[in-house]
Amino acid sequence: MYNCQIIKIQTPKKYLLDGLWLGSQKAQTVYIFLHGLGGSLFSQLKLAESLTSKNSAAIVFNNRGFGTINRISKINKSVAKGFKNYTMGFAHEVFTDCVDDIDGAVEYALKNKAKQIYLVGHSTGCQKSVYYLAKRPKSKVRGAILLAPMSDFADMFANTEINKYKKLISVAKLMVKEKRGFELMPINLWPMPTDAQRFLSLFSPDSQEEIFSYASGKNPKILISAKKPLLIILAGNDEYRERPIKDIAKWFSDVPIGRGSDIKIVNKAPHNFSGHTDELKKIIKKWELKFNFR
Repeated sequence: MYNCQIIKIQTPKKYLLDGLWLGSQKAQTVYIFLHGLGGSLFSQLKLAESLTSKNSAAIVFNNRGFGTINRISKINKSVAKGFKNYTMGFAHEVFTDCVDDIDGAVEYALKNKAKQIYLVGHSTGCQKSVYYLAKRPKSKVRGAILLAPMSDFADMFANTEINKYKKLISVAKLMVKEKRGFELMPINLWPMPTDAQRFLSLFSPDSQEEIFSYASGKNPKILISAKKPLLIILAGNDEYRERPIKDIAKWFSDVPIGRGSDIKIVNKAPHNFSGHTDELKKIIKKWELKFNFR
């Protein structure tokens, strides 16, 4: 059983994000969960709950990429309501805005007097966690736990006929050039609602979001520049892997990541780690104790 409080996170750029605080308001350790592409604050709720205790709490919240197409509010005192609504969701999200979202969550934890803060990213939340650590090297965040850090480019490139892939990239680049980057990709080419700039962010090998570049061969400079400890947990039966998971683990082990980092594989686990909460909790707690972070 755990305490649960509805919270509203205000980012430095005045966006309002819905969330939950799980656990004691006086917890010294706070885990900030970042859901995957199109996910929500409920995506890893069971794991978040399992990590709460007398001295630890978790923040789960909807970041700007929640759902496919959704509405997000931003404080604007010049209008009668005091805020304006904007269309968002992963279809229209700008990846680099994740820094503002995470800044808001970290500030919320600090206002509650958290002493140890960890990011817990799942899927696309992994890219966001690493990008944040790279862009905020002086942040109070002590490290990040990456659950199923997969490359969207790798999966797309491996499972799309090459001429179709080139056509999609070409169309998306043209739309951005014509200042139509926030228009959805043509439905006859790409049925999943995704605007052009987001399509390139997800599936172009040279985008800032292509952080885990085991397929593109791109220099993983963002991953390298995130100097804080990372716990990388790979799902043995990840549906989005395009090569053996051990090869992906080897790629991560060859990258000079932060001191105190570790790489684990949860055998037989799917991408969302369903049915493996207890194993994840044990791995996370052991990692914390091993390096005496808490």
